[in-house]
Amino acid sequence: MSKELHLKELEMAKPTSARVIICGSPYAGKTTLRKAVVRSIEHKSTISKSILNPCKDFMMKKIDGGQRLIQGGKQLTHCTRGIEVHSLKSSEGIRWSIWDMGGQEEFHGFHYFMLPDLRDTGNPSLFLLVCSPYVLRDEGTPSKEKVKLPIEIEKELEYWLRFIASKSRRTISFKPKVIVVLTHSDKVDGLVARAQESVTRLKEQFAELLDVWSEPIAVNGFSTESGSNVASVIEDNILTLLKALPPMYKVCSDVRSALKGWMVRNPKSPMMNWKTFSDLCQETDMPGLVKVTAEGSMVEARRKAVARSMHDSGDVIYFEDLDFLVVDLDWFCHRVMGHLIKLSDDRGKLATATNPDGFTSRAYMEKVLADSLKSSRELGYGGCALDVTAQDLVHLMLRLELSFEDTTRSHGVRNLFIPTILDIGEEAVSWSWSHISQKSIYFGRRLQCADPEHTFIPRGIFAQPVLDVGEGDEHESLVRTQK
Repeated sequence: MSKELHLKELEMAKPTSARVIICGSPYAGKTTLRKAVVRSIEHKSTISKSILNPCKDFMMKKIDGGQRLIQGGKQLTHCTRGIEVHSLKSSEGIRWSIWDMGGQEEFHGFHYFMLPDLRDTGNPSLFLLVCSPYVLRDEGTPSKEKVKLPIEIEKELEYWLRFIASKSRRTISFKPKVIVVLTHSDKVDGLVARAQESVTRLKEQFAELLDVWSEPIAVNGFSTESGSNVASVIEDNILTLLKALPPMYKVCSDVRSALKGWMVRNPKSPMMNWKTFSDLCQETDMPGLVKVTAEGSMVEARRKAVARSMHDSGDVIYFEDLDFLVVDLDWFCHRVMGHLIKLSDDRGKLATATNPDGFTSRAYMEKVLADSLKSSRELGYGGCALDVTAQDLVHLMLRLELSFEDTTRSHGVRNLFIPTILDIGEEAVSWSWSHISQKSIYFGRRLQCADPEHTFIPRGIFAQPVLDVGEGDEHESLVRTQK
């Protein structure tokens, strides 16, 4: 019996889970809005305490006219690092995973990698494009005295629409839904009128790739009413979105519940190996995923298909050539990658250990990750280290193409190149390498999108770096991309 027939025997059902992706520039109010939406859903129904985010007792407070993240009376950073991922269930029984993307430009390359491929088959994703009316100062903080002009708002919205469209394809059956949300409605009058003409123009410009909501929504992120209004819009649009999508494996709901229980029993394990996942399917007697005599290969194919489906829906990170799954996406997207990018700043460990050409040794990367995994402050859970290896994290980064390995460089030393933590400034076009020799050959191409009006390659992205390095110093060639 063919693999396709094995999979057809699994019962199908309409999808009941979706991603809500919150994106926008720094200090737009994305995290405040997300918390207001969660409060609203919690008030209407029982929120599913996120198996994706173990952080407890957080709340938002106003301090000196702005918002800050507070835990136990202590002020924490107010800039989202990487992507914060939370899971909840609406009153309609639909499970959302809310992806709150940090707005700082150093995270955009990572965001691009982690966005789902929005293809004809349709990944159930709804985008909230959040925009603040306030101009950012030179140091990157918002000025409450200076309001953006309509053309400035339009340019900001167009950047993010191109960002989303870069992962989309022209399709008739499915277009990603994008809703523009304007924050600080309590401070700036006429927000919708200020942006309406731009939204109308951009909706027409991106009509072949995106379904942009016709009218922007103006909110006050600290308002319960605003949170409730946005939550209702999200619920209505997700229900419409899910009805238009093809069915998924019904057993995914059973697997999702089993994973939640497993994480409660294993609080130190944000990742699980494939054998554990297989055993979980077997022990919980999931329809079609239980092995009996002579059915081993058939059931294994079904389990992998279910894991791939849950990867596409944003429940886990899974690749068939890896022997594990990431079941806590917030831990990886927010804590691990946010931590790595933080380490790449001018004072960070990776910055000091990275060569001028962007490489750091794999051994050093694994040491940094291993040290961080031992620290409850950095990558641990609630005061304890994690049951995860640094080698697993490096394998995952390689598979996600968040890093690239060169095994021949520097006399066999295994080096990693990590584009998302490379400082790509305007001076990048004048980079040079100090080890040029007469036998070195350098050549390159500047990549350009086929549709530059609607798509682009975000800064920091190397679509597919190509390294062709010969033995010793006999031959060396690099193909590099420029913004």
